[in-house]
Amino acid sequence: MKKSIITSLLLFSTSLFGSEYMDKIKEQVNKINTKELVSKLKENPNLVIVDVRDKKQIVKEGGYIKSNKRVNVERDVLEFMIENEVKKEDTFVVHCYNGTKSLLSAKTLQDMGYKNVLWYEGSYEKWKENNLPTSSLDKYPNSLLYNKIEEVSPGVYTSIGETAPYRYESNGHNNNLGFVVGEDSVLVFNAGSSYLLASSLHREIKKITNKPVKYVVLENSQGHAILGSNYWKEQGATIIAHKLVEGEIKQKGERIYNRMKNVLMDKFDGTKLVYPDKYFEDNMKIDLGNKEVELKYFGYAHERSDIGLWLEKESVFFAGDLAFNNRVLPIFEITETLKWLEVWEKIEELNPKIVVPGHGETTDLKTVRKYTQGYLLYLREKIEEVMDNDGGLIDAYKIDMSPYEHLDTYKELGRLNISRLWQQMEFE
Repeated sequence: MKKSIITSLLLFSTSLFGSEYMDKIKEQVNKINTKELVSKLKENPNLVIVDVRDKKQIVKEGGYIKSNKRVNVERDVLEFMIENEVKKEDTFVVHCYNGTKSLLSAKTLQDMGYKNVLWYEGSYEKWKENNLPTSSLDKYPNSLLYNKIEEVSPGVYTSIGETAPYRYESNGHNNNLGFVVGEDSVLVFNAGSSYLLASSLHREIKKITNKPVKYVVLENSQGHAILGSNYWKEQGATIIAHKLVEGEIKQKGERIYNRMKNVLMDKFDGTKLVYPDKYFEDNMKIDLGNKEVELKYFGYAHERSDIGLWLEKESVFFAGDLAFNNRVLPIFEITETLKWLEVWEKIEELNPKIVVPGHGETTDLKTVRKYTQGYLLYLREKIEEVMDNDGGLIDAYKIDMSPYEHLDTYKELGRLNISRLWQQMEFE
């Protein structure tokens, strides 16, 4: 009710006063054009860009401005939610699709005391017309996959998931799925978060090869790794996981299933919770026909059952949740960061040329080192400094996180990770 009333008032005020009224507002706000915004982002890559459209508009209109610190605060709740994203003294940019809604938003924010708000007059429409970087809530609208398949090495493929929490709009595809094509068969890495997502991945595989999917490997027991397994079993594939996964599914499988069902709703149709067919302990080699894949368990890391997939000949490592890129990694209550750092030393010994992280774009070892090992070491060092100076958790929240705050999921995980790591380090 509140949303419809505000929207109606917005449309009424715009039509009532017309272009003359809007022109007066333009004179009262700080404007910025496309060229100036590009320049400002070069000077300050962490400049906050506030998109006031709703998610349906963003999908319909083709996406959003790609930037380090993009936030979406819908116009209808702007006055109530903006304080969670920016401070009154911050400089930030507001935009919509064609500038109308964001002009009124900028004026409202200015009246609220946000004196450094900048209105991007051209908004997303002009940004897109100038072929400037954009992204989307769904980068591959013809499929439930968030991203198109990309070949990272001959016969080795991935589809990169959204670097965000599970969302209906991205079909629960927020981790990286992969597959390896040998002369005899195909191996899939991660079953996907639902029956339908697994089916979508299979359709893409069939565009590349008619060889059967013989193996599906689960990186751990999380929902996006296991919940598509019943689809692959129907295709005759053998589901493989570390031996710890069996106990973890028994312990938390129903909870994971219900949580994903609540997010995906109709997109969860056909999904059933099933167990793997085969387990391994330390490592396991699989011959796909002139293409050997090794499943490797390095020890307790992000959580207990994390594994990686190693192709030695191609020097490609599917890291699963052992490594992250483009987004902040989550520190769970069960995560033991010291053990994760020990595991990282073993990953360094592999020295892969290509790394497909669990989340984020395909990259190299140096990059995932920075955003995984580097992040953990930095956070531990800064928390230890606070502790050594007799500070408390509130002081730890003031740690300078500027090297990482531009990453996706920082908003959701930045303070939470500090809190969880603080509790762990108190008892080390």
